[in-house]
Amino acid sequence: MGAGDRERWNEKWSSVGTGTDHQSQLVDLLEPWLPDSGRLLDVAGGGSPAAIEFARRGLDVTVADVSDVGLAAARVHAQAARLAVATVETDLEADPLPTGPWDIITVANYLQRDLFGAMVERLAPGGLLGVVIATETNLERRDKPGRPFLLGRNELPTLLPGLEILHHSEDWRDNGRHEAHLVARR
Repeated sequence: MGAGDRERWNEKWSSVGTGTDHQSQLVDLLEPWLPDSGRLLDVAGGGSPAAIEFARRGLDVTVADVSDVGLAAARVHAQAARLAVATVETDLEADPLPTGPWDIITVANYLQRDLFGAMVERLAPGGLLGVVIATETNLERRDKPGRPFLLGRNELPTLLPGLEILHHSEDWRDNGRHEAHLVARR
């Protein structure tokens, strides 16, 4: 990611009403398998409301992101909700994922293909991975995100060797994006 990505995401998180709210779909996606307690790592979650909802449901949440502004927003939202959410500022392209094991790892709207192996390794036995990422089909109706940030058709399961796929679907979603949604268990 680096400094340029940090600045870009800081700008997005600093602007009221921008950034992404698509990650909140992770809560609904994981609902059938969501435990009442455990450690959850929200990868590239910034100030997304999903972390707060997961904490509200009793999970011990850590958000890892390059944006200090997004992480500050996560802390403010958690404090306002009287919940504890830990934050880790990290450049995921240069730094390792926070040490696990994690009972749940979530990632939405962030595609770094070489990071999936580390996510699998950091999952506790029986741990869950929840993913929401747009696919190349999204370009039929939208210019962004660009092709480097989009999954190919049915690519996501191939990035997760050794995990049991509990749910995988690719479709146009209510948010107007064509997304892959996946839940897998180690």
